[in-house]
Amino acid sequence: SRHHLRNGFPGKNDSLPHEEPNNLEGKNESSDQCDTINLSQVTEKEKKTVEGASVQAQDEPNDATEIQTELKKVQTAKDESATAAKEAETTKNSAVSAGKGLDAAKEAIKTAEAAADEAKKEAAIAEKAAKDAEAAEKENNLENVKSQVKIADEALKKAKSKKNEAEIAAELVKAVVAKEEAQKASDEAHKAYDKAQEAYTKAQKASDEAQKAHANVQQASKTKEAVETLKNNAETAANKAKEEVGKAETAETGAKNAKDLDEAKQKATDAETAAKDAKKEQVKAEIAAEVAKAKVAKEEADAAQKKAEAAKKIVDKIAQDTKVPEAQREAKLATQPASKATEAATEAGKKAQEAEESSKEAEEKAETSDAVKGKADAAEKAAGEAKKASIETEIAIEVAKAEVLNAEVKKTAQEAEKDATEAKEQAEKAKAAAEEAKTHGEKAEKVGESTKAHSDKAQQENKNAKDASEEAENRAVDALEEAYAVEAHLARTKNAAESAKSATDMSELEKAKEEAIDAANIAHQKWLKATQAATIAKEKKEAAKVAAEKAQTAANVVKDKAAKAEAKKAETEAVKAAVEARAAAEEAKQEAAKVGASKEPQETKNKANVEAEATGNEAKKAEDAAEEAKEAAKKANEATDANVARSEADKAIAAAKKAKKAREKAAYGLLKTKNQYVLEPLDISPESADNITSKEEQVKEEMEDQGDEDSNEAEVEEALPNGSGAQEEDVNLEMDDEEEVEEVEENVANNQQT
Repeated sequence: SRHHLRNGFPGKNDSLPHEEPNNLEGKNESSDQCDTINLSQVTEKEKKTVEGASVQAQDEPNDATEIQTELKKVQTAKDESATAAKEAETTKNSAVSAGKGLDAAKEAIKTAEAAADEAKKEAAIAEKAAKDAEAAEKENNLENVKSQVKIADEALKKAKSKKNEAEIAAELVKAVVAKEEAQKASDEAHKAYDKAQEAYTKAQKASDEAQKAHANVQQASKTKEAVETLKNNAETAANKAKEEVGKAETAETGAKNAKDLDEAKQKATDAETAAKDAKKEQVKAEIAAEVAKAKVAKEEADAAQKKAEAAKKIVDKIAQDTKVPEAQREAKLATQPASKATEAATEAGKKAQEAEESSKEAEEKAETSDAVKGKADAAEKAAGEAKKASIETEIAIEVAKAEVLNAEVKKTAQEAEKDATEAKEQAEKAKAAAEEAKTHGEKAEKVGESTKAHSDKAQQENKNAKDASEEAENRAVDALEEAYAVEAHLARTKNAAESAKSATDMSELEKAKEEAIDAANIAHQKWLKATQAATIAKEKKEAAKVAAEKAQTAANVVKDKAAKAEAKKAETEAVKAAVEARAAAEEAKQEAAKVGASKEPQETKNKANVEAEATGNEAKKAEDAAEEAKEAAKKANEATDANVARSEADKAIAAAKKAKKAREKAAYGLLKTKNQYVLEPLDISPESADNITSKEEQVKEEMEDQGDEDSNEAEVEEALPNGSGAQEEDVNLEMDDEEEVEEVEENVANNQQT
């Protein structure tokens, strides 16, 4: 800053009052200052007075001459009094102007004002004395003239004394002002030292950061040492400025106690010299501080440029590694602030160099640090731009990271949704398997095979699959919610980037950077949660799949057991039907022989033989079907695949139906062999007999159509030789072929073990 030391008061001559020439002729001063008399006019009046006196008082030449002499004295006293009053007023005005606003100068100003007022009064007294002397001169009263001279001389003496008091007070004001300026210079010097100290702190920080980063350690250390020297220089200058304040205070005290004007002037001069010296030290301190500031600005700009460059590389790597279009776009956008940081760092270095160079000339003149300050401010401004650009580039990292997280979390949420869908499909499969197990379990129960354990297993796995599916669905929803959260925090990073672009100070920039970092960190946390939820969804999908497979496995076991049990039953029924059909055939054969030995017409005998032969054929069909059933039951029992077992069981059941149908036809053939007109007693119930005869035509149609006669099976069975009307599953056949019976029993046993 620029401070000008006041070197006196405007309009004030450095010479002492009594040394100043009387130069009042031709001037017309205002009456409020001091009424002065025009000497030319006075002289003209004196001439007239003398001329008159010479005519009227030729006898008194000596008195007239003396009166004129005395008149000149009083006039001179009047004029000099007016001059003294005027100078006192000027001095007072200068003191007021110089000490304006300074409490310490108030008393001295009051003294100067009072002295100026008194000098003015004395000048007025002298002026009145001059007028009175003129009046006495007209009366030719020498004594009165002389008395007025005495009055004027006394007033002149007092006016000069008051002028002297005003001047001493003014010198005191000078001393006070000088001391205040010295103090101000000292304060500014110490502010400059504080600024240099702040610069040194920044230089230390920059050096420490450089060492941590293992980058530009030597340069940062060199800058720190240079700034430390400048800081010490500023401190020395500030201390010297403080010493000058002490000198100014001593001079001020001396001015207060001055015995005369010369001493007061000397003390004021001493104070002003101290103030000037303090000002020089202030300039030195400020120059040192500004150069230090410029050097630190250059160092900070360089560090910011390197940070921006490193940040740009990180953004580029993120874009390159992830191939995310949004991150690649951010990498392109980061090019501009990174380049700007480089340009600003270059500018800061240039201005710092200029500041150091201009400091030498400024120190020599020791007048002002403005030139150096201008360069240092420019360097600091460039450093600020570099730091701003650096922070913008660093924020670009957070935006790029958030963009990648957003892209990934979207895929993660989609995968979780897909897994949830697949888990649901697996749950549906498990449900179908459980239903299948239930259906086949009921079939197995009907044929005496227990599959409860496996049926329960299928039901449990169905529940497990359902639970897993629901969990997968919930986690997929969680993943989607976290994906939305990531997108929201991505928006925060973008908003922070925009805020940084429009920021005007470092606090706003740092706030924007913190906001971007915080948003990116939270986005990462949300991404982690989404990933965890998606992982669980995938696990639950697999769990549902496993449960579905287990349910299907259990269902297959039930299906297998049911198939084998049904196949075994079908085999048993087929064998039973074959045995019964053969028995009917044998009986029909015997009946035909009886008819042949009887006296029945030949036609009847022939019909009996035909029917007996047909019955034998049906018995053969029943036996063939029984073999088919046995073969199918064997394959079903040996099958390791439930579907194969089911297929063979179906074959066995079909064969059993064929055997039973053949048995029914054999039974019908037996009836026809016996001839409905010559009925022999049969071991059948009346109801069954009625059913058999009434169904003759229906049975014929079924034989021709090869239809299913299960509905008539029970009725026809009662016509068999040993029929009793019991249900098949309650019939225990005694087979002639013991080996065949053993095989059936073995198959049943094997089926139960399976």
